[in-house]
Amino acid sequence: MERKTKKLTMAKLDKFIEINEYFGWEVVDKEPIRAEEAILLTMERDRDKIENYRDVRSLEKQYYRINRPLPIALLIFVLLGAGFLTAFFLTKNTLFFAYSFMYGALTCFCIAAFALIVYLLILAKRKKLLAILLQQASIKTGTNKEWPTPHNINTEEEGSWALSRLANR
Repeated sequence: MERKTKKLTMAKLDKFIEINEYFGWEVVDKEPIRAEEAILLTMERDRDKIENYRDVRSLEKQYYRINRPLPIALLIFVLLGAGFLTAFFLTKNTLFFAYSFMYGALTCFCIAAFALIVYLLILAKRKKLLAILLQQASIKTGTNKEWPTPHNINTEEEGSWALSRLANR
């Protein structure tokens, strides 16, 4: 059994619950913190109830990575490139070190440029990607009512294929 607790404002509460229900989380407790300004939300998810738990967990990680406002890889490589460039200017007189630091700076800046391009492409398609991830997660957890899963279908009985109650007479 997994459990997580999050402090949220009232404005963000419903959206947070809705998104996390796609990944199999269920609300256990809502505890007001300060006169209806914030709520301490506790959610649980049972790993045994979810058949494809690893896939759902992977989809959840992807969702939150795509939904992140700033790309961390871009920032890291820009800072590394700036550090190597600074080291290049400090060691200009030593030929071997200067070339090594310049090579490192150019490599980091190229990786940062690639990360920026990928980030801009993801940013352009963010809504569509997030919707696809939520749909896949809801199918795997059984929370999607439009897709037949063992969690949301009735067992077959006599007359379960009949179109109306009058057809069984």
